[in-house]
Amino acid sequence: MGEAKPDIYKMFQVAEPVPFGSQMDILIADPQSDLRLILSHHLQKLGFTKIRTVKDGMTALLEMRRQPANILLLSNEFEGPTAIDVIQELREDPSLQRDVVILSSTPPSKAEIMYALECGFDDFLIKPVIPNEIMPKLRTSHSAFASHKNPERIYEFAKTALKMQEFDHAERIYQELARQTQFAARPFVGLARIASLRGELDKAIDLVKTAIQRNDKYVHAHALMGDLLLEQKNLDAALASYRMAIELSPLNVVRYEVATAALLEKGRVDDAISLLEIATTAGFENPFIIERLGYCYFQKKEYQKASKFLRQAVHAEPDNVSFLNSLAICYRDSAQFDEALETYNQILKRDNDNSAVMFNKSLLLIMMQRKEDALKLLKRVLAKQPDFQKARDKILELGGHVD
Repeated sequence: MGEAKPDIYKMFQVAEPVPFGSQMDILIADPQSDLRLILSHHLQKLGFTKIRTVKDGMTALLEMRRQPANILLLSNEFEGPTAIDVIQELREDPSLQRDVVILSSTPPSKAEIMYALECGFDDFLIKPVIPNEIMPKLRTSHSAFASHKNPERIYEFAKTALKMQEFDHAERIYQELARQTQFAARPFVGLARIASLRGELDKAIDLVKTAIQRNDKYVHAHALMGDLLLEQKNLDAALASYRMAIELSPLNVVRYEVATAALLEKGRVDDAISLLEIATTAGFENPFIIERLGYCYFQKKEYQKASKFLRQAVHAEPDNVSFLNSLAICYRDSAQFDEALETYNQILKRDNDNSAVMFNKSLLLIMMQRKEDALKLLKRVLAKQPDFQKARDKILELGGHVD
């Protein structure tokens, strides 16, 4: 925890975190529904009103991207991404913000405590949870995060400057962190991101190499190297870097998501499939991995394989609207219109105000020669979302009238 010296907070005038209190937003991430309910109940009794719950690490990351929480209670029982993966993503990804992160765990050994603190957790909440220990634990965790001995807020401060495109300011912070931390790779990964955003790819690659020299097990350095090499069109070397990142963190869905998204953007569908198959070959058949495989085969127009994987993903996550929508589009484009219609109806039964899904269903109805039904649906879309220009254009294209 001693990476940064206390005076760095004064040097960059880092603001104090949100004060501790019942107004704080708390996210509980635990695979066991009864534990989520118990924790939520006890927190409500303590006066906390902003409480959200999720059941896995990937959804926790998605929630943190959508709306950061002041306190994240993170279980150590996830299969993938694990709690360690989640906190590494929170620490490194510029699109994510982290505040207090508490590991919810069975009693840890001394080695497990040291490793968790090294990874960036602020404290532990021991299972089974004792109600009168919750509030003191939240307070001490918040105090640990707010401490000037904790470098995490400095890194968050640098990430915020990077996100705001204040590159000079972010660069000064990372340079100071690099100066004060002899062996850390993180500052050089941050500096590499800045160089990349400035279009200085060669410099960025050199900075990542320095990061890897400092810590060749630092997953994000290899992942960023993959991004940079892909940008340079050095595709085979990029793929090797992505593979290294995945091998270092084989149960982290995010690594597969980031790597395959970058490859798909360059049209390297087969390479994306080969990375995803690292997971499935190892028996790690996470729904997000399966959905990505379905999407890749959809891109190759191998609709039978695509629909097989997408159905598996939907079976594992039946309430996941994104998975259902991907399956519906696959059915539609492979001319399985009845199956597509049934899937769209399934989505709208769960989320009847989803304008994007209604619009996609209207396109399907047009393909099924049901023009009048399509027009009615498009007008429903506009009634709910008057600025939906594609719906407006489609109505006019079909010869309808827009009020």
